[in-house]
Amino acid sequence: LIATERTPRVALRSPDLHDQLRGLSLCAGVGGLDLGIHLAEPGYRSVGFVERDSFAAATLVARMADASLHPAPVWDDLRSFDGRPWRGRVSVVSAGYPCQPFALSGYRRGRDDPRHLWPDVARIVAEADPEWCFFENVPGHLSLGLQDVARDLQDMGYRVAAGVVSAAEVGGSHIRDRLFILAHANQDDVGEPGGDQSFACGDSLSPGRKPDGQADRHRQCSPGVEPVVGHHVRCRLDAPEAGLFPPLPGDLVEWGGTLAHWPDLKPAVPGLADGLAPWVDRSLCAGNGVVPLAAAYAWRMLKADLMALNGP
Repeated sequence: LIATERTPRVALRSPDLHDQLRGLSLCAGVGGLDLGIHLAEPGYRSVGFVERDSFAAATLVARMADASLHPAPVWDDLRSFDGRPWRGRVSVVSAGYPCQPFALSGYRRGRDDPRHLWPDVARIVAEADPEWCFFENVPGHLSLGLQDVARDLQDMGYRVAAGVVSAAEVGGSHIRDRLFILAHANQDDVGEPGGDQSFACGDSLSPGRKPDGQADRHRQCSPGVEPVVGHHVRCRLDAPEAGLFPPLPGDLVEWGGTLAHWPDLKPAVPGLADGLAPWVDRSLCAGNGVVPLAAAYAWRMLKADLMALNGP
């Protein structure tokens, strides 16, 4: 789906934008969407987070402590969050707003679900007025709610592209289809930020089935994250080298080699109460989380689709 903007917008611009790309992360989870943007745009970093879940918020703080994320404040209430102080200070607003109103496995109550937070995300976007918006949700959002999101963004002057990307498409050992939405406020300069405009991608709505250091002031995360991602002729993101994702469950030979190389991954038989609560929280975060490389691929693919609207 690609929608066109209704009113022109003046994009935020600065001479050193490639090194100064800053974002506000709403419904941030454990930061998978933020890390994905960083992989796609290495100059990016999040300068503020909003996350209600205490374990996820604590994980964000832990990643800041080990320099995987740049230090930034974390707020806990999206409904009361004020986006106006961020106007002119951030170029990106990202959000993995709750999927329960749209998920095929739920009641699909849409806007009638009390967990429906899109109106607050839209309010903050209007208040902060970023150049770019990047959102993630479940594929069920395609048939329920996405038209409302696209219309709201259009009314604010954005062009919108959306597509489904799976973890398997970027080399993962599971499918994890996710819908990604990218919106841009000024189509004339859609090649910025991020530099090279020489890539192009195909249909953005085709589901996929097939990607120690101190953080300095220009980086979202530690430098060791970036070398695992190469460059693809289409979207300048290759599937990673072996080792970033585990083997498939039935690949016993590959698992043997993996466990021989990383013996700490060998399964254990813990006691009934051994780490139960943390594992529940970790499983919940993993289930709700975003595979960063899939988010990076989606950003580049949808950015190329928006560029294509301009023609040659």
